[in-house]
Amino acid sequence: MKNVMENAWAIAKMGANRFGGKVKEYFAEALRLAWKILKREASTVKLTIPADTRKCRTWVAKISGLHPVYKLDREFINHDFDDEYGDKVFKLKDGFYEYNNGRRRGFIQVLNGDKKSVERDDVIAHVAVLAL
Repeated sequence: MKNVMENAWAIAKMGANRFGGKVKEYFAEALRLAWKILKREASTVKLTIPADTRKCRTWVAKISGLHPVYKLDREFINHDFDDEYGDKVFKLKDGFYEYNNGRRRGFIQVLNGDKKSVERDDVIAHVAVLAL
């Protein structure tokens, strides 16, 4: 709660500096924005996969649509940071993702802050419905 209030006051101050007026005039809208930011951060999921080795490169890709040759169109994502063991940590928002963790490839779905393993056929079916 403290972070929400601090963010709200900072947003209100930026609004007052940019558009003029008093800070308290901007506070109500700034508080709404601060709560949206908090909810958006809470809906992200952290996925940790091993670091690259000499034999295998590990990665995560967001499924962005259908591809005429490869079935699924992917956008590769850079990892957000390394944990204390050198593994890659990704912050993922809602959507479908494909990953390679060095041992196997797989698919996950992130929905409302939860992640679950899904099959390739389920991903293709869901993306095909969205493409219509």
